[in-house]
Amino acid sequence: MESTFLLHKPVSYGSALANDVFLTMLLFHILAGALAPIAAIVAITARGGSRSHVRSGRWFAWSMVIVALTGIVLDVARLCWFVTENHTKYAGYTMPSTYPARLGFLFVGLCILYILREVMPPRVFRGQSNGAADTVMPGLLVATGLVLTLIITLRLNPWTGALWMIWTFILIVIVMARTITSPAQNRATDVARHRFGMSCLAAFSWWGALQGFGPAIPIAIKGDDPSTNAYLGNQPGPFSLAFFLFLVGWAPFFFLAAYLIRRFTKLRHT
Repeated sequence: MESTFLLHKPVSYGSALANDVFLTMLLFHILAGALAPIAAIVAITARGGSRSHVRSGRWFAWSMVIVALTGIVLDVARLCWFVTENHTKYAGYTMPSTYPARLGFLFVGLCILYILREVMPPRVFRGQSNGAADTVMPGLLVATGLVLTLIITLRLNPWTGALWMIWTFILIVIVMARTITSPAQNRATDVARHRFGMSCLAAFSWWGALQGFGPAIPIAIKGDDPSTNAYLGNQPGPFSLAFFLFLVGWAPFFFLAAYLIRRFTKLRHT
């Protein structure tokens, strides 16, 4: 049986060709996920508006687009085809991700595309701003996040970090939606939106790289996992204090978003 790069999770989609397509998509996801944090550091440390800042910012943005699109495809494939085969703990493979985690990352992928559309210059990702789209898109994302919250809470395991990830990006989307400006309005608001959105995505790229590449180190040192424990990632789970550790990690986003909503509201009326 095939396995994923680095983390050695099972890959079984019925044929060698299907497995190769999945692994190719995963390879693009990994490469973009490695490039994004580096490009983000270069963009943040460069002087705003400089050639280095603009160039590295575009590298970061397009890397995050690839991360989001490939991540969406990978999670949809995991949740829709050969689900049992790819959510079983085999000897020599690591435990597959939980359903809440897959749903959370799927939602985040959609939010990343929306946030990039809002914070990058229009000529990069979109044409002239569309009033209906500016209202409908964030509304659909917030509604999707709330539906996923219900699914995870009522049918799966609400004590995982997936809920904090979903709630955080719901809040980021709300900030983006409530601070939309027209070209004639305050430029300071647009600059602040750009910094806020890109900072959130940069932080997520670093966290995502840690989640993806961090576990690969002990796996490389210890070797394959010979255990065959039952997969419980699609079942309701017990409460864990680790749930609050995710809150500690994600809470600064909530406080920052609350402050920026208030600040942006004032800027729009100046």
